[in-house]
Amino acid sequence: MDIKEWLAQFQEKLKCSFGDRLRFFGLQGSFGRGEPTDTSDIDVVVILDQVSFVDLQRYREMLDRLEFRERICGFVSGEGELVHWEKSDLIQLFLDTKPIIGSLKHLHSLFSDEDIRRAVLTGAGNLYHACSHNFLHKQDWDVLVGLYKAARFTVRMKYLWETGSYVSTMQLLKEKMSGPDRQILELAAVIAEESSDVEFNYYSQKLLEWSSHTIQDLE
Repeated sequence: MDIKEWLAQFQEKLKCSFGDRLRFFGLQGSFGRGEPTDTSDIDVVVILDQVSFVDLQRYREMLDRLEFRERICGFVSGEGELVHWEKSDLIQLFLDTKPIIGSLKHLHSLFSDEDIRRAVLTGAGNLYHACSHNFLHKQDWDVLVGLYKAARFTVRMKYLWETGSYVSTMQLLKEKMSGPDRQILELAAVIAEESSDVEFNYYSQKLLEWSSHTIQDLE
């Protein structure tokens, strides 16, 4: 797909649907980072003055008329909800979104170093619990693949916490990392190609150990 052409069409329909109520439109995810694959989602961020259920219905109807509908996902919010969002979640949205219409710069003043630390702690804690639960009760390879995908963002936030530097692409982040952090990124890049029971145990162990050490070592 031609993402530039698609985004231009999306932007036109978005303006027709919401007019001057549109406060922000951006792109995140692999397309936003410039690292898409043939199956990547189109991860759009849309912020309106406010969002009612009727607005969501109108937005969904708009999406249903677009090409590649099955690949569209993302974040939709009103301004009021956005500025009161949990800061450890909001940091990721702010840092990972490429603006197309409007800006999210006003959100930067809402963040503190403690919010970044909490983002790492929350991410590692969620991974630890989900990985343990999946290993014990589900043994679902697809779930484990999804956890490794999510782990990349916690690694990136951890690097931000430790260095004060935000790295936009996963490839560049991997080049900057070493030790267990780098191993998680390397495993995340290849896990979708694996499938055996032995590998399931190995990948589960590595993610569980990494998340455990991250939780305990975070200071």
